[in-house]
Amino acid sequence: MRITPLKKRAQRVLFLVVLFITMSAVSRADTIDWTKVHNLTVRGINLLYSLEIDSAIMAFDSVRQLAPGDPRGPFFQSMVHFYLYTLNRDEQDLNRFLNESEQVIKVCEDLLDQNDNDATTKFYLGGIYGYRGLAYQTSGSILRAAQNGREGYLLLEEAVRSNPQLYDAQMGFGLFRYLLAKLPGSMRWILRLLGFEGDLEGGLQSLKLAAEKGIYTRTEAKLFLSQFLFAEGREDTAMQYLDQLRREYPTNTLFLVLYAFWQHRLHNLDEAMSAVKTAIELNQQNHVRYGEELAYSTLGSIYFTRNEFDSAKVNYERYLTMTKNIERTPNWTMYRAGVACEIAGDRELAMQFYRRMKEVDDADRAWDTYYYRRGQRLLRTPLTKIQILLARADNLDRQKKFTEAIEVYRQAVNESGENADMEALALHGLQQAQVEAEMLTDALDTSLKLVTLKPAYEAWVIPHAWFELGQLYLKLGRVEEARKAFDEVEEYDDYDFQTRLERRLERERTRFVQSQ
Repeated sequence: MRITPLKKRAQRVLFLVVLFITMSAVSRADTIDWTKVHNLTVRGINLLYSLEIDSAIMAFDSVRQLAPGDPRGPFFQSMVHFYLYTLNRDEQDLNRFLNESEQVIKVCEDLLDQNDNDATTKFYLGGIYGYRGLAYQTSGSILRAAQNGREGYLLLEEAVRSNPQLYDAQMGFGLFRYLLAKLPGSMRWILRLLGFEGDLEGGLQSLKLAAEKGIYTRTEAKLFLSQFLFAEGREDTAMQYLDQLRREYPTNTLFLVLYAFWQHRLHNLDEAMSAVKTAIELNQQNHVRYGEELAYSTLGSIYFTRNEFDSAKVNYERYLTMTKNIERTPNWTMYRAGVACEIAGDRELAMQFYRRMKEVDDADRAWDTYYYRRGQRLLRTPLTKIQILLARADNLDRQKKFTEAIEVYRQAVNESGENADMEALALHGLQQAQVEAEMLTDALDTSLKLVTLKPAYEAWVIPHAWFELGQLYLKLGRVEEARKAFDEVEEYDDYDFQTRLERRLERERTRFVQSQ
């Protein structure tokens, strides 16, 4: 085809325009102050973890303006909405995160079109897919969560193959490996879909690497690592990481509430109370509203354990009023809130909590299943005197006030009369308190009486009682009787907490064999 002079001039102009744009982009990249970009990104992350959300958004927006083609600005700006969504479960934050994450993907894909070996860009692309997976998991979109999680993991693998020193990527590996390892039985199909296996210890090690050597993910890796370690019973190490976070971000009241929650779980009630009250005071001083309701839920739980039911009711009611996502509340919290209200004389409010409990049928969520069932009974029948005694005795036991707990459990036994279910619960509590108080002979007498009962509604108590009797025999050096008690556990089936007890029995027998 013949090219006319006019077409030649048009092509020449087009060539010059493309050259100008290309050279302008190169010139722009060459003039970017990357140290400033890095420092501003770190500042934004610190502001985010100090709960100065608006200032963090402004910092990340400045990063976008300084380096418009760099993934950092849009990545961390989208993360603000991810954190807000996981905290508040507001659908608007979820949609903002997903929309902004699309921008991150576009920026990264444009960069990879220019250089497919760019490890840093693959890290951001893999990271945003990973967080999309977590967001979808939180919203209940399990298939999308699995697909995005797998995509993110594979990209992170490519990034680390190109740059083994990219320690920030280890956080993604850690989350993926640990969470897959903790999937409940009903969700194991995801592993087949993904073509991956979980790796609990490998996940923890990856998080540890990110926490110690990461640049941008260091804080978040510490937070996840502390929670996972606590879940695995490694409380001392978990607290070390959480203490680091509390020192680095003293105004982050969410860290304080998490600390209070753990101290409550460890039965350090005074320490838990001090921490959560400090968090509430800081929230009021700094006008922080992110997760504020969690402080009142935790405070209600602490008062409940102290048998201060009036104060527990006040704080649980405040939690109920403030929370925007009551459906996230576990049944155990709802149950205690209802019981606190009922003991404090407010049956109507108690029933509001019982009604909000969620039906569950999952062996790996045994506590939620159990307390839903108990809550449904309390909707029909108010708390009885013996149930109130049991609540008080259980709390005294958690406070390690074993002498007082034993006395109240005995009152409950005397009140049970012909009710085998209530007698079984009372004797089971008495058995445990006596063991903890090292009253082994008394505990043996209680255990032998307990295993003869035939409760209908609380049938789970008896196999647990046989297991604890076996442990008691071992403490007394009566090995053959311990073996027989453990064998008795297997005579029972289809009861609450069965999966958990069978795992405990397996571990106990393994130790038993190894000691022979």
